[in-house]
Amino acid sequence: MDPFADIDLDSESVWLDGAWYTREDLARRLKEMIEAGDFRVSRPSQALERLEAALAQARIVTVRMPADLADAVGATATRLGRPVGHLVREAVAYYLAAAAAYGAGQAEPASGDPPAAAERRR
Repeated sequence: MDPFADIDLDSESVWLDGAWYTREDLARRLKEMIEAGDFRVSRPSQALERLEAALAQARIVTVRMPADLADAVGATATRLGRPVGHLVREAVAYYLAAAAAYGAGQAEPASGDPPAAAERRR
């Protein structure tokens, strides 16, 4: 199991030793450890590397949605104590997993039809 699996892409931080750390926090922690003569920097260093890798692989996606849906997403995210981006990522992942399980992604739209038109015919 990956001990640094908990990365918050919204705040650009990683969970380590019971707290969230940004890149700057981890760099400061590493510097303080070395200055104090504590050279057991492996875990904070690995956390920083994992955070950097996750941020480098992340892509920004912009979505437009009706105001009522955006309000519902915002309210749900607030109730769950999560950023909206986290909720949207989870929803998309859930949708893709369900589509794969039911084979929904296998149907091809008729040639020349926009994808939305093909979807409405189903």
